[in-house]
Amino acid sequence: MKIPAYSSLFVLIAAAQVAAFAPSQVFSTKNINSHLYMSEPASDLTGKIVAQRYIYRLSPERSSVTTPYTLEERQYYTVAEDRSLEPFGEKHFIFRDDVRKNPDVEAPEESVKKNGMPRVYTRIGKPLYTVKDLKEDDGDEELGGSVWESSYVMALYCMEHPEIITGKGLELGSGVGVGSILATIGAGLASGSTETSTSSGYQSIEDIANTPVASPDSDDEESLMAPVPKNLQKIVLSDTHENLLNNCLDNLGSAAFPIAKAEVSYLDWKTRVSNDMKNAFDFIIGCDCAYYFPLVNPLARTVAYSLKSSPYDRRNNDQIVRGRFLHIGPEHRESIDDLKRKLGRGYKMTSRMKEIVLESIALVPLIIDSLEDVEKQMNEEVEGSLGGYVEYQSVDSSRYTALTAVHNEDYDGLNGDYFFPAETGREGSYGDSAQELDYGTEAM
Repeated sequence: MKIPAYSSLFVLIAAAQVAAFAPSQVFSTKNINSHLYMSEPASDLTGKIVAQRYIYRLSPERSSVTTPYTLEERQYYTVAEDRSLEPFGEKHFIFRDDVRKNPDVEAPEESVKKNGMPRVYTRIGKPLYTVKDLKEDDGDEELGGSVWESSYVMALYCMEHPEIITGKGLELGSGVGVGSILATIGAGLASGSTETSTSSGYQSIEDIANTPVASPDSDDEESLMAPVPKNLQKIVLSDTHENLLNNCLDNLGSAAFPIAKAEVSYLDWKTRVSNDMKNAFDFIIGCDCAYYFPLVNPLARTVAYSLKSSPYDRRNNDQIVRGRFLHIGPEHRESIDDLKRKLGRGYKMTSRMKEIVLESIALVPLIIDSLEDVEKQMNEEVEGSLGGYVEYQSVDSSRYTALTAVHNEDYDGLNGDYFFPAETGREGSYGDSAQELDYGTEAM
């Protein structure tokens, strides 16, 4: 889809002007045809490539969970002769390191642009790994944006808590798989203990797609695979729509995800949990799954039966946490509170809710001659004289809720039909559950 140009590509709207003075304000900068702005307009951009860039980070001041890592979202556009912009490829994601590891340089001196507005800068860290060309699903425009940003929060959360991505995992409502892909790679990078592996092909539902596999004759094959935690056995991406599962496979391939570490599977929460799924997963994650109330009960039931038990260790007088559940969703979703309540009263699970503030920093778009220049540009941006300081236009912030849960220590993984109040019909008499009294093991 071609994006029409205005009289100039370099239009800075009033909101972005205000944001230069108040970066903590909330301004939407996702509409490139009205927000694309260059610090110094170039005379001829025909044939050039423009990179629209956003830096995502957990607010160090306002978020209950923070991490020094950041995630850059990048979309490339080509500039036509009529100065319109044509999207080039899919979204790229760049994991960036702690800025405190950058070269020790002074911040840029204060200056103003030709329009009289001051230049404002933020600092970005060294690029750690790039995930290229992740497809997005346009089927639900209203929900799509929140799912993608929930996925960014999930990735950054797991970079701060990489121990979550251990053993065998399940992503519920994967969509196109962005949440699990970014979270797993992020955890691998943050843990410093990564493993790449090869296999003959992705494990998936029957005949969904043919997945290209790198040549086994390549000496560099393992080094080209995405870094994932060494202790990850496998993660299963699940959904109910075949087109989404196809996109999951494509995105796993685009991310160079280790083939033996991923599986794609059809899963309908509304059906009873199969015996082979019960007590089977060390971690379960989901991005904005509980987006309306009718989904809460089947979601809670699937989590409760599929997550591994966390029994009490009498020898060490402590609970052994074997299974962890993590859900990320927008703070305004009342159904997340309903999910927490259902996990507690209906399934006796211990849960916690944490407030996450995600900041989206719209950087000044970058102009390059070709994609061959990207790697050089990324390294020079941090290692060069500016030491990672880059000019930005505005800052947007949004609030999310991280819901974490583990099983009651008395659940043994087999007695769910008799142990869970939701299954025995005694949920109403269970009263205020352990999770609402903040009793038991800290979930995460």
